[in-house]
Amino acid sequence: MRKVSLGLVAGLTLFLTVNCNNGANANANNTSDNLFNDNIATNETKANTEQIQDTMVLGKLYFVNLKEGEQPVMTGLSLFGNRCGSEDFNHKPYATEGIRSVFELDEWIEFHPQTNATTGIKVMVFKHKVDQGFYMKNTLNDETPDYVLGCDLNKDPDAEETEHWGSFYLHPEEVAPGYYDFVFIYKNKVFATMLTQFYKVSEIYEKSDSELEKLMAKSINQ
Repeated sequence: MRKVSLGLVAGLTLFLTVNCNNGANANANNTSDNLFNDNIATNETKANTEQIQDTMVLGKLYFVNLKEGEQPVMTGLSLFGNRCGSEDFNHKPYATEGIRSVFELDEWIEFHPQTNATTGIKVMVFKHKVDQGFYMKNTLNDETPDYVLGCDLNKDPDAEETEHWGSFYLHPEEVAPGYYDFVFIYKNKVFATMLTQFYKVSEIYEKSDSELEKLMAKSINQ
């Protein structure tokens, strides 16, 4: 085998290192809008996360901060509304994708989580952030930029099994139509986010289930 001089090896190593660093920097700039990155991994174990490149999908739970093999505290979700769509559209089964995610302002939204926890889950609503990593890097409260409202999700032990765990609506005189993030927290730790879209009052009220499903099927560029 032909020997390579130490000088040539050093030169090649330096060249590759510079190019890898440049490539990494360029890639970091191109993917600054990723939902997750290595910063949310710990020294003990890396978080089991999904990488979002250039788009986000309406009605999908993006789980974060999971250790290898760990199940999220909430394994499914169903959201009911009181204005748009048929009974079938408003009573979808538990899911992690295709969850009802288009609403009108002033529409009551009921939360039905699939979980073994009975208390401790909270949903916070924010105006949509391109940098979804913001939710993992910051302490969230009602003074966090773009915060809209929050709702505790607790199971009433005396209620029917089909009873919702919490509900709210976005007042049309207080917030504008557009994209919003539902950020799910358990014991003060974010474990999932979900993109939703809110329309003006009566804007989608008369749309059929299939038309509403088409609205939900689109994704947005980050």
